[in-house]
Amino acid sequence: MSRGLLIENYRGRPIPRTLGLWLAAAAALSAVLVAVIGGRVRAPGWGATAGSLLVGAAGLVDDLGPPGPRGLANHLRALAAGHVTTGMVKVIVIVGASVVVVALAPSASGAATVAGVLLIAASANVWNGLDVRPGRALKFGLVGMLALVGIDLALMPTLPGIAIGALAALPADLHERAMLGDSGSNLLGFTIGLGLYLVLPDPAIPLAAAAAVALNVVADTITFSRAIDAVPPLRWFDRLGRLPA
Repeated sequence: MSRGLLIENYRGRPIPRTLGLWLAAAAALSAVLVAVIGGRVRAPGWGATAGSLLVGAAGLVDDLGPPGPRGLANHLRALAAGHVTTGMVKVIVIVGASVVVVALAPSASGAATVAGVLLIAASANVWNGLDVRPGRALKFGLVGMLALVGIDLALMPTLPGIAIGALAALPADLHERAMLGDSGSNLLGFTIGLGLYLVLPDPAIPLAAAAAVALNVVADTITFSRAIDAVPPLRWFDRLGRLPA
């Protein structure tokens, strides 16, 4: 069942997909505060802000649209059949935003630049695939953002707001009062992918991109739930704080 921002979760409970709006607002406020207080946000930072908010908006359109196929492969099949889904439009927006933010970022080698676009777009889709159990996308997102500590906020002024917003949103997600939806999960994954592109050395970016693509394959085949349940430490972390089954 899907009705506007209300959707049934894995238990069949109707849950509002509103936490993405909270993350987008936190990201925008963070960029403004970093610019006002630090006074040093450069063009790449504003590009990252615009790209992040655009990705969140595309996810919101997908949330509000009619239910469609799940997974990138199914969206591509629908496109091949002549049916343009809101999810496919969202993918196009994510790829376009990834190209723009990489073009604005400090120069990297040619291979790292191409891999960076793939890393950011694939990461956005990975976190979308994680948002099928309470708290899963936010918990793994917070762990992912630990790798971004010390990043130059002039290049990514949205990061503090998204990190604080994710932490504040976690209890509502875990207790099944609200969920991220595509708007929040894609925004979270886009942020982590871009952050990794900015902090990793050039030789590591293609490796990170390959890992992100591999995770997309897992999501579309095995599914994240089965993969996580098969690994005891991941299963424990995934269920940490969640309501009893």
